[in-house]
Amino acid sequence: MKEMNVRLYPVDSRKSFYGKATLYRDDDGTVYLKSYETFVCSMTPDGKFHRLWGGYSATTMRHVNSFLAYCGLTGGGAAWWRKQETEECKYNRNFNYGWMLAYIA
Repeated sequence: MKEMNVRLYPVDSRKSFYGKATLYRDDDGTVYLKSYETFVCSMTPDGKFHRLWGGYSATTMRHVNSFLAYCGLTGGGAAWWRKQETEECKYNRNFNYGWMLAYIA
């Protein structure tokens, strides 16, 4: 996976994302949006959107809305985001702190 040399711009009144929203392209052509340190969504070469993060924040939603506009996809907003099924992303780190609780106890 490689970072794309593309700058996303806000679709609202904000001036910039200050480098907090970056795009990556996988070897199969899938484009991923990384918001801060988490891959939150992707678009496959056949134009299908995939939600990769189960959370929500207003700032990340602005990043997603910009990604949708960049990809020429419709949708966006909190209500739309919450309706999307969350899928696992092989690039997100999934920490399991269960071992830590067992060790501390």
